[in-house]
Amino acid sequence: MKNSLTAVIYLQPDQIFLRIIELPSLKVINDVRSGLFDIGEDDKTANYRKNMAAITDNIEGFKELISDYQVDNIRFYGAYEDMDSVTASYVADQLKVRTGLKIEWLNNNQLMAQSMSYIVDQLPEFKKLSKHCLYILSIGLDSSTLAFFHHGNFETSWEIDLGGAQIHRLVNQLRQTTTNPTEIIQDYIGSKLGYLAPELTQQQKTTMIVQNAPSLAKRYVDKHQKIGEIDRKKFRETFNHLLIPQDRYMYNNDIDLAEAQDEYILPNYLVIARMSELINPSSLYVTNLSIMDGIANGIATDNDVSQATVNNMIRTSADNIAKRYGIDFAHADFVKKYALQFFDELRPIHRLSNHYRLLLEVATKVDDIGNFINQQGHYRHSAYILEANPMIGLSDEDNLIIAEVARYHSTESPTINQSHYRHLDEDIQLPVAKLAAILRLVDSLDDSRQQKISRIQLKLKNGRLIIKATSSDDLVLESWSFSHKSQLFGDVFGIKPVLKEKEGR
Repeated sequence: MKNSLTAVIYLQPDQIFLRIIELPSLKVINDVRSGLFDIGEDDKTANYRKNMAAITDNIEGFKELISDYQVDNIRFYGAYEDMDSVTASYVADQLKVRTGLKIEWLNNNQLMAQSMSYIVDQLPEFKKLSKHCLYILSIGLDSSTLAFFHHGNFETSWEIDLGGAQIHRLVNQLRQTTTNPTEIIQDYIGSKLGYLAPELTQQQKTTMIVQNAPSLAKRYVDKHQKIGEIDRKKFRETFNHLLIPQDRYMYNNDIDLAEAQDEYILPNYLVIARMSELINPSSLYVTNLSIMDGIANGIATDNDVSQATVNNMIRTSADNIAKRYGIDFAHADFVKKYALQFFDELRPIHRLSNHYRLLLEVATKVDDIGNFINQQGHYRHSAYILEANPMIGLSDEDNLIIAEVARYHSTESPTINQSHYRHLDEDIQLPVAKLAAILRLVDSLDDSRQQKISRIQLKLKNGRLIIKATSSDDLVLESWSFSHKSQLFGDVFGIKPVLKEKEGR
């Protein structure tokens, strides 16, 4: 039995969790959590270094419990929230030294994608609720995510600069200067959400699900259920009580003592109330499915469905960016088709995993978005647009790889003379170069943007890559472009690409 058990530890700025699960069923064997930690001050939520003693004490207790269950496989994750890379490295090193465990940081886009994919895959009511328009509001500590589903399919998401801890901090600061801070907070929330109004779809049959609001889940989700409908009238009554400080600490029918002591209850109600005004849903629900559920679901060894849902979100996010910046979809589809063919048939020489195949696919969708800024040097513009628009479901490293592949897909080459390339971690320098070399080579085969080639055959022979391109049109421009852009492929792989034209019918 012990070989089927996995321990999942998840650290977020205000608490640390342990869940022991049985794989592949995902049956929860034990589920424990620490007390609350002190969050940061002065606009900082993460306070890992100051809470290190409390964190390590809890982990040592977790390890004893893990040992009691004879669990050998431990997965340790942490919320990469409100930190820079240097601080994250320092904290990870301290945790490794003190506990012997290596932490894997997950950014907000990864956490939200995993938790939302769990809702999509495991919530029995999801198909029915998403039949028309569905919004999922996932409330975090430092920021929140709003995702839109239409006819059951993920369409887009927005990361919102509003979180429970952030608003709680602001409320405490305002209490020192004003007698009624909630009015100011409501204006503040309105200013953060106002830009969304033109993008939100309001239809008669629109549903909204709230996630990561434990107080609401405790009140509205029945035992042994995963979702419950929020009584809008009661929600408004409770909200009005919360706006009056003295009411918040009274034991009454609207707010029980446990809720009153939850420091994030007012921020959560404020965000939900304002978002409901913007979306105007016909029905409002809350789910008790948590980020921990999403993480546990994601590590299941045979859970290909969950990963497929996340990958679909990633691809859709890339398509949304491509649409926003007006890319040529016919060209992008051509490049995607043949870049993936190159990747698949050249596995013996690039030796990259399927995850890099996904990153290459995403890069083919967005590498030309910089043309929206200026065609000259568009690859540089593509890179900084992508750096400013991280995609849901991808790690910071993955987003960086895509941005750098876009940077080097056209003219500039990833060499030590390029400052961006020189400052990349050594672990990703070679994958960036390999993916950029493949993308650049394929991109040259549609330099005219007319998709003249109908078929490509590849053959490795005597240190050369023979590319037979079938076309009924003249490939003079493509051949010229190929001769200039194939050098990077030869430099990276040590193999000379040769283009041979084959006349098609």
